[in-house]
Amino acid sequence: MRTLHLVVASIALAADANAIRANVVAHMPNPASPAAGIADPNVLKKARDSAIRLAQVGPSTASPELYTGNPAEAPFKWMGLLINPMPTAQNPDAYDYCTGQFITPKVVLTAGHCLKDLQNHPTGPWYDLTKASFVLQYQNGGGSQTFKIVCGETDPLWVYPSNYSSMTADQQLAARFPVWAHDIAMVLVDGTSPTGAMPYALDWKGKYNYASRIGYPENILGSEIIQVVPGYVFFADAIQLGVYSPPNVVVQWGPVTDATQGMSGGAWVANLSATEGPNNNVLIAMTSALPVTDYNAPLFPGGAFAAYLTAAEFNPLLTSVSNGCK
Repeated sequence: MRTLHLVVASIALAADANAIRANVVAHMPNPASPAAGIADPNVLKKARDSAIRLAQVGPSTASPELYTGNPAEAPFKWMGLLINPMPTAQNPDAYDYCTGQFITPKVVLTAGHCLKDLQNHPTGPWYDLTKASFVLQYQNGGGSQTFKIVCGETDPLWVYPSNYSSMTADQQLAARFPVWAHDIAMVLVDGTSPTGAMPYALDWKGKYNYASRIGYPENILGSEIIQVVPGYVFFADAIQLGVYSPPNVVVQWGPVTDATQGMSGGAWVANLSATEGPNNNVLIAMTSALPVTDYNAPLFPGGAFAAYLTAAEFNPLLTSVSNGCK
């Protein structure tokens, strides 16, 4: 860990930290059936093949430390793709993608920016959840079941200051990072998970220092196969990273540098195992964002950030969403 900290600090001093990039997948052509109003998983792969890609970060060949998950086994059987419409003037049928997972039989946990993309749209417009869907156990263009989204909410603290638009660029950068400590969201679906739900831990500081980051990275197999990225876990304020060190932000650090866009909202799983048990496959965080120096170069290659999950913030959000976002 000492060596790791020195490497991180060295990179921070050398880098020009001027932006942060959300890990949503690129805007996709609309794979939805107009009549159904929900994405058809059978045509998602075709949509991806013709999509406009975001900047590709890292090597094109996956690291040997990265491996593929089996959607039929825990914890992957609880995970899938969250699909959000995000129309643009150039492409009115564009979609964004994130990773999500069931934490109760009806509630999917993901990142806050997968519902409200503050980085690119500080005051909106945001995703129309009435047209969103969640594809459980997504793989190669399909999944075991597709759910419509009934409603969704972000952490109430997932919001930029009211005067954000009038701030200077440096002030905006400084204002953003404390907010990313609350990059949490949940959605209520219109059915019940046939595979159950992933266990999770809150207020776990001091208990876990290693976890597997899971999701659908765009740079690896085009987000078609769920991937696993192991790495060490520590808190951002354990080392000095300037504005990248707000309290209650967790860092996962490992050897894989190309697991970026598309991983947002995906679980960081402690004690990953195909064998289910009370201490196995515990969600301790979800991928939030990847700091970058520009749209092509990661500021901390192999590093990812996440909000620390506390009962004080997590439980009221879960109660509200479980009750129909009321």
